[in-house]
Order: sequence, then structure tokens, then C-alpha cells
Amino acid sequence: MKLKMKYLSILIICLSFISSGFICAKSTGSSGNSPLPEKRPEDIRFSYSQSGGMMYYSENIFISKDSCYYKINDGGAVTRVNFRLTPDELDKLYSVFLENDFDEIVSYEEKVYDRGGESISLSWKPGKQINVSNSGMTFIKDSWKKEWSACSSSIEKIAAEHMEAQKKPYEIKFNGTLFGKEVYMQINRDVVFKKGILVSDISSDDNIIKNVKLSPGFHNASISVGKLYQTVKINADSTKSLRLYMVNDSLKYEFVK
Repeated sequence: MKLKMKYLSILIICLSFISSGFICAKSTGSSGNSPLPEKRPEDIRFSYSQSGGMMYYSENIFISKDSCYYKINDGGAVTRVNFRLTPDELDKLYSVFLENDFDEIVSYEEKVYDRGGESISLSWKPGKQINVSNSGMTFIKDSWKKEWSACSSSIEKIAAEHMEAQKKPYEIKFNGTLFGKEVYMQINRDVVFKKGILVSDISSDDNIIKNVKLSPGFHNASISVGKLYQTVKINADSTKSLRLYMVNDSLKYEFVK
């Protein structure tokens, strides 16, 4: 009996040690972060980054009183918009971080591989900064996911609105030489033409036109015609239209400036 009790005591101690040790070792807490001031610092800078892990994709958002930008790198095709926020808009954004105790968000480490995710940092004055990550081997604790989501969503929403506002119309012209063929096309991750037979339209004047809206910069277009496959990098700043056509058994394209 004494031997059993001895082993039981040792087991309880070991479990307690492992449990407490795991929490201490894995929890990254907020000890290294500066506390957020009650009032927005004049020189506050918000930086947001998103990585796709194994996927060649990233987003970067930078916001300050002097300049702001939103940049997307999708497989090497980079789009970027610049914008400005008013003092009131900056105050509103800062209040989200203050109300959700961004400087106290707790994360932990877990061994995983090839995981993407998001990271946010706030900085002001020399040496004042807060860094919180939900990327790679770093995870936000469940009890703080709501606050993290509120903060990350507030930055993403602002950037997305400005990106959308600066998109411009762009024409994709499918020439009559493609009629009757099975066609599929997408630009970045958006489908322009679902896989199917391209059918002539009497009013199309020998072209079927698809109108899309593209943000400034470069975009990757992927086109398949039957068993043929072609990738095209579109520069939305210097061209207004992309024309696709067939010559013999080859898929060709040309830009209209």
C-alpha cells in the first residue's frame, strides 16, 4: 500500500510539473509588449502582415498619420494601393485595439510546419511597440481569439475598402476563333469564365467581352482552351484590355493600351 501511495504521489507531482511547465514554456503572453496609452499616440503606426505558408501569397498593410498602403503579392503578381486616413478614422481604429486589450493578448507556441497566418504590430515613440502573431508556430489562446479577430478585422476592413475603391474596369475579349471550344479563365483567384463551351453571341461583333475590375498593379491570368494552357501577367496600370484568340492550334493574346 505504501509503495502504491508513493508511486501515486510521484505521478501527481510529475503531472503537475509537466502541466505547469508546459504552460510556462508555451505561453508567450504580453510581458514583452508596451502598454497601450489611453489616448492615441500622434505617431502610432499599425503594421499587418499575412503569409500563405507554403502558398506563394502575402498581404501587407501599413497605416500611419502620414501614409498608408495595402499590398498583395499573389504568386509574384503584386498589387498595391496608397491611401490616407483622417484623424477621426485613426482614432476609431485605435479605439478597437484599446477596447480589445490588444497589448494583453496571450499566445502560445506549438510545433507545426508550413503554417501561414497573420501578425500585427503597433509602434510609437522610440522603443514603444506591441507585437502579436497568429502565424507559424504561434497561436492565439482560445480565450483571446475574439479580441484578436476584432483587431485584425478592423485593419483588413479598412484596407479592403480602399483597395476596392481604387479598382478600375478591365476588358477581357474572347475572339471568335475561340467559339465552340471549351474555355476556362481566372484572374488571381477569381473566376472570369467558368469551364464550358464558348458560344457565339450575335451582338458580340465577333468577340465575347467579360468586364472585370482590377486593382492597380499586376495580376496573374490563367487560361485554358481544351488541353492548351496559358498564363498571362496583366498590368492594370498600363493596359485596358486583354484579347485572346487562336492561330491554328496555338492560343495567342494581345493587350490594348
